[in-house]
Amino acid sequence: MTCRHRPGDPDCSSSPEGQARTARESAERLRRERDSTTPDKMKFDILDVVQMGAHLVVKVRYPSCTKCAYEGVKVIVYLDTALKEAIFWKEVDPHFRDPKQKSLRKVAPAPAARFPATEEGWKDALAYAQTK
Repeated sequence: MTCRHRPGDPDCSSSPEGQARTARESAERLRRERDSTTPDKMKFDILDVVQMGAHLVVKVRYPSCTKCAYEGVKVIVYLDTALKEAIFWKEVDPHFRDPKQKSLRKVAPAPAARFPATEEGWKDALAYAQTK
């Protein structure tokens, strides 16, 4: 097959310029897809919160998580965490990490558990927090 593009045409996938453009576009598309399935820990809405003794059960929605399960809503349990601490959070990362890692006042601690954002998941989270 004969290429009909002029040399150096960025629309030609055979030219170095076109290959670089295609690679950039692919990387950008992959980044957008990854970002839509990974919650932005800085952009969240707390939908519900219950203090269960010394523990906190929180329902959080991540608007940036457009392809996440349950429309980006997560049910998270924090052990030994008070509601008065949560009002200062500017960052809520739903991913598990070392619970011994020191958390800053404006950052939520590591979750102890996560449950599906369903009615049953919410009840299970409350029961879990109650038994701890």
